Amino acid sequence: MILVSIILPICLLVLTILILMGLYNSLNKDSYECKSSEENISIIIAVKNESGNLPKLFTRLRELNYPRDNFEVIFVDDDSADNSLTLIEQNLQENYRLIKSTNKKYPAKKGVLDIGIRSSKFNTIAITDADCEPETDWLKSISQKISQGYDVIFGYSPLKANNKLISKISSFENLRNYILYFSAVGLGIPYSATSRSLAFTKQAYNKINGYSNTLETLSGDDDLFIREAVKQKMKIGVFRNSNDLVYSNPAESFKDYFHRKSRHLKTSHHYLFKHQILLGLWHSINILSLYSIFLIILSPPFVIPFLTKMILDIFTIMKVRNNLPHEFNWLDTLRLQVFYETFLIINFINSFVKKDKWK
Repeated sequence: MILVSIILPICLLVLTILILMGLYNSLNKDSYECKSSEENISIIIAVKNESGNLPKLFTRLRELNYPRDNFEVIFVDDDSADNSLTLIEQNLQENYRLIKSTNKKYPAKKGVLDIGIRSSKFNTIAITDADCEPETDWLKSISQKISQGYDVIFGYSPLKANNKLISKISSFENLRNYILYFSAVGLGIPYSATSRSLAFTKQAYNKINGYSNTLETLSGDDDLFIREAVKQKMKIGVFRNSNDLVYSNPAESFKDYFHRKSRHLKTSHHYLFKHQILLGLWHSINILSLYSIFLIILSPPFVIPFLTKMILDIFTIMKVRNNLPHEFNWLDTLRLQVFYETFLIINFINSFVKKDKWK
């Protein structure tokens, strides 16, 4: 037992250092190439019953700091039952298009996105969701990174936290995922991304045969897409400059949260084996370190992995949040980390039992 209480904190320390190094590498790679570029970009947005979110999206799209002639926005409606279609038609701009999803090649959201991608006129494809709010320089960052020769890139999409506990948990978990996603790119082992802020070239999309190899689940238009790009040895990068975040809303209830996470965790069953092993190792060490506090009655040295984890968690969050719109303090980190690790177990179990559906 004493040996375990020593090995756990050492492993946790080594892995945390590697993750922070990976995060630093991903954010600073190619930073010396600051040349300005204005790539032509097609923004694809899948829409299904989004009338409550579209007004904010339209406002954000109008505020994009990018030449209008250099981008288009394609809304692809998937049989919305609300007034989403009417809202889009009322807000169409010169460089906007509305397409109805008919004869989908793939099921659910992947089929909707594919219609938009195949209908686009530009080589660079940017994906976001209808409930998202991109900042003004989002397209600028995409353009700069794509011009450096990347095939697939993604940015950070923070969840807006409010005073609800589930909102804070969702936002904190999203931040932890951001750290892992970006770090993996910096370490040369990319495995996931978020479709709220994702871009790629048409050549890359065609090379991996669109979404045809990601049909194990209805979701996975982001992380399984990354998996296929990894298989093809594509150049995958991240972008994070000023004013290029894409905000999204957190879960409104615990029911909504568990539904979202079970759907996401379901795709993780189809990651490459090496990524499953690495993620399993990281999360297992963290969970064991957290719950080692309950073994103190058997062996007092088990307080060491627990304290090591808490200190490293606080250090990591305080370090990373400096350049992000998060206000988690050290006390928030302590309590939210407990929810995060515990819910990982619940969500992993739910991913096997809950049915997968889009909307």
